[in-house]
Amino acid sequence: MSRTTRGTWKTWRAVTTALVILLCLTAAGATPATADPGGPFAPNVDQHCAIQNSGSGPMTTAIPVDRITLNLETVGYPPTDSTITASYTISGSAKAGTANGTFDITKKNATFNFSVSNPPPGETLTVTYQVWVHGVYYSNFVSAPLAPCTWDNPTYVDASTWNNYVTVNGISQLCETVDIGFGGRHAYIRKDTVTVNVAHGPSYGPSPYAGRPVWADYWIVGQKAYTSGASGFFDTDGKATLSFVILAPTTGAELDVLASGQAGSHTFPGHSWATITC
Repeated sequence: MSRTTRGTWKTWRAVTTALVILLCLTAAGATPATADPGGPFAPNVDQHCAIQNSGSGPMTTAIPVDRITLNLETVGYPPTDSTITASYTISGSAKAGTANGTFDITKKNATFNFSVSNPPPGETLTVTYQVWVHGVYYSNFVSAPLAPCTWDNPTYVDASTWNNYVTVNGISQLCETVDIGFGGRHAYIRKDTVTVNVAHGPSYGPSPYAGRPVWADYWIVGQKAYTSGASGFFDTDGKATLSFVILAPTTGAELDVLASGQAGSHTFPGHSWATITC
């Protein structure tokens, strides 16, 4: 073989190898079939069944719904300059939804909620997310059986892909009426003080959490995004108690509490549902 031929062969072999590596990286980053909890944008997905009223007055109808929650953590990338598109589809159904957002700069996570009315039984839920952050593009999806939300099963909760590094151990509510009037005039409004107990999960001991930040945010059905509730720090036992106030709460509405706790270089989510009692 001539020197020129050998050089050409080496060049083509290098190009071919590079293309194979590129294709493998693209496939790995674009469409893995399962969630990667240690990936660059670790996902958590859960489903929560409830009964929701539709319409008003004598035309009110109660229907089963599936509340789908997606939490993403940015791992290894700064949360600034981020754009996220999250969506869901259901096999055999035209039901679908899309939401847009960004990573919280301090918490390094983002959370999306979807509500699916009358979810078709026996189908597959696929939650997809596309992330652009600091010039990096990443796309992935999580698939799971659609929660069986029916009249006979209104409180089903599926958190099979939700990690257990942070837990919400209890939610309590204190109902009060406060006077917001002034100048001798009175105007009363109801106030719901929500207290959330957050703790480290069974996967880690308390030491990685001690002294680290923790937040409690909330979402009420009908809102587009989570509302900041309260912030604090874990104690030496890896526990924290946080309280926030909801003014003029909608009695009987579903309250979705999301705790975000930091340990090491990660921000782990804890998630729980309650009914507004005030």
